[in-house]
Amino acid sequence: MKKENATAKTTIITVLEKNGKKKIWANHNLITNAGDLHMAELLAGETPTAVLVNCVLGTGSTAAQKTDDYDDMTPISGSNKAPSAGYPKTNDLDADNTGAGADICTWKYEWATGDFNNAAVQEGCITIASPTAGSPVFNRWIEDPAYEKSSSATLTQYVNVTITGA
Repeated sequence: MKKENATAKTTIITVLEKNGKKKIWANHNLITNAGDLHMAELLAGETPTAVLVNCVLGTGSTAAQKTDDYDDMTPISGSNKAPSAGYPKTNDLDADNTGAGADICTWKYEWATGDFNNAAVQEGCITIASPTAGSPVFNRWIEDPAYEKSSSATLTQYVNVTITGA
């Protein structure tokens, strides 16, 4: 009998809007060991060990690792954001989310012009609502190159998770 391997993969869709013009790009990221545990607990109908729902952005550029936690982030003050209303959900119909699908779970995070400003946004993760040193992270991604989130720009991040069998 052939052994089936199931893996989870994620796609990050970033939408930066300034002066009515949108720049949209995709990026991949890594689900951490804590993220694997979180998904396994949810699939088993158990209460997750950690409620991993908020997104935090940062300026770090060190490659993501399976063992990453919040210590591996260089967080940007004011970037901690709860998911948008109605998220997470499957089959996201938002036209900007080019990584969505019927069997894909999407988290959406939105930052307004005044939420934070930083000239070198380069990383992100989903973590607990009030992370501190050593807090678990569901995933972690690195944007290359870094981008600027200015006071005149809004930012939306879609985190799309797909579980695939191979």
